[in-house]
Amino acid sequence: MVEEQALLRGARALDEPALSAIFETYYPLLYRYIYHHVRHRSMAEDLAAEVFSRMLEQLAKGRGPKQHLRAWLYRVAHNLVVDHARRQVHRDHDPLDEGMVSAEHDVEMEVHGTILQQQAGAALQRLTPMQRAVIILKYLEGYTNQEVSSILELSVGAVKALQHRGLASMRRYLAQTRDSGGELT
Repeated sequence: MVEEQALLRGARALDEPALSAIFETYYPLLYRYIYHHVRHRSMAEDLAAEVFSRMLEQLAKGRGPKQHLRAWLYRVAHNLVVDHARRQVHRDHDPLDEGMVSAEHDVEMEVHGTILQQQAGAALQRLTPMQRAVIILKYLEGYTNQEVSSILELSVGAVKALQHRGLASMRRYLAQTRDSGGELT
């Protein structure tokens, strides 16, 4: 937290080393968070870059994050993901699946793992945007309920409720998929 505050002070002064350190520290985390939502590499790269572009624009205007840099960055990323999802509703095609590269050399295990990843990804995509954000931040990014609460500007109770409903929905979808012979619907 002390390091984050020092980076934030440097960023507010438009200090290039501080801005570089922020980018190097948070870009991989934000990219991964966004990728779990959009499931498309180049779109995740573009949206992650946009987070930093918006931060620079705000800092240049004397605005932007005053404290809790990480939460501010994730909030911007979340808003970009929601905007992206709204735009995608108007398109009549699914995003291209860029696939998962597996280190496994056993083809059967690789296929099985890919099927499981696709099913989990499909279950995740069926959640509401807020449920998906909570599940990704909590289970894929490893944040605590309190940190998720801060990032999404929700109460801890709301985070727990979204988590519970999201996991229940994913379980139902995965059970339905398993019962229908593994077909993704």
